[in-house]
Amino acid sequence: MTIKGSMSRGALVLAAVALVVGAMQTAAAQSAPTPEQLMRMIEAQQRQLDDLKAALKRSRIEAEAAANAAAQRVAREAAAEATKSSILDKVQVGGVAEVEITHADDFNGTGSSDIALATLEVFFDSQLHDYLSTHVQFLYEDTGDTINFDEALVTVGNTEKFPVYLQFGKAPQAFGGQGGGFDTDMSTDPLTKNMGEIAEAAVEVGAVYEGLTVRGYIYNGDTQKAGDTNAIDQFGLAAAYGGERHGASYNVGVSYVNNIADSGGFTDAITNDTSLTDYVPGIEVHGDFAFNDFVLRGAYMRAMDSFQSGEVAFNGRGAQPSVWHAELAYTMRILDRDWTLAGTVQGSHEATALSLPELRVGGAVTVGVMENFAVTLEYLHDEDYDTGEGGTGNDSHTATVKLAAEF
Repeated sequence: MTIKGSMSRGALVLAAVALVVGAMQTAAAQSAPTPEQLMRMIEAQQRQLDDLKAALKRSRIEAEAAANAAAQRVAREAAAEATKSSILDKVQVGGVAEVEITHADDFNGTGSSDIALATLEVFFDSQLHDYLSTHVQFLYEDTGDTINFDEALVTVGNTEKFPVYLQFGKAPQAFGGQGGGFDTDMSTDPLTKNMGEIAEAAVEVGAVYEGLTVRGYIYNGDTQKAGDTNAIDQFGLAAAYGGERHGASYNVGVSYVNNIADSGGFTDAITNDTSLTDYVPGIEVHGDFAFNDFVLRGAYMRAMDSFQSGEVAFNGRGAQPSVWHAELAYTMRILDRDWTLAGTVQGSHEATALSLPELRVGGAVTVGVMENFAVTLEYLHDEDYDTGEGGTGNDSHTATVKLAAEF
């Protein structure tokens, strides 16, 4: 803009000089002008100078407008890029894809084998504010050809700065799951999760202070009392305490729910639709202990009362199911790879209606082949209930190779 302005002023000076020289040449070639003619010549030259000044002003204004428009465009593009970068900085995307190759002999002695995309999980976590975070998760499992909107949670609070938080949305609740009672180094979920996982839309209030976590939540489950209206009348409570001492870490917890029939294991088994004579509460305790490269886990879960025989039955009467789970895992380095060896013993009581074995023994080996990719080999031996208890009295065997890639 400065160069262009300088050139315009130079042109103005040259034009003025040319006008003066032309006037002098005209005066030399002709007779001396009269005062009136000289005045008209000066006025004409002044008009030409004014026209040149106006043109220069218009040129300067246009140049400034173009420069301002360009600056505004650059500012908008920079702001959009900054906003885009800011959003990406706040969102974390991840997930896992698992393919399982299985061979099984069921309780009836029927053999089968399969290759399946067992799990495809994608989640989006965002930290929108120091006191506001979200979690959204989509899940595909080999139980159908649909992708489920598995979890959606909003958490208001920051327990690192203030102990109390509010959480609402849909996800597995604190009965067993969020407290760590379902953790495992096996490929297959423990029997406690098969029986007791509750995934409902809920509102939860909790507090975290120096290793102690307490929480309470309310929800409207799939089951209701016979004759009652559909209402928010189910709730749960949970407490856990964890920490480290002398190089070892530990975590213990207990949880209660006023209606264990809302877990997936029961809702699939209830024979009387979703109507219950009364709610059956459930209780769960769990703990884990880690020292050096060993991890020991244990959990126990049970219904605190019996169901009606027309709801969940065992051996011709109302069932009072319970399950337990014990596991020992050890991680070591072999050939510059992480190897995890795990063994488990699990069992159930009065749980034939839930399609759970009476006893399960199994082992697994997981190898971290490379970063974010692992291979697990697992073997499970299940023993069914006796025929007099509604089972087959037979054993089943399942061998699994799982390929898991995290992203």
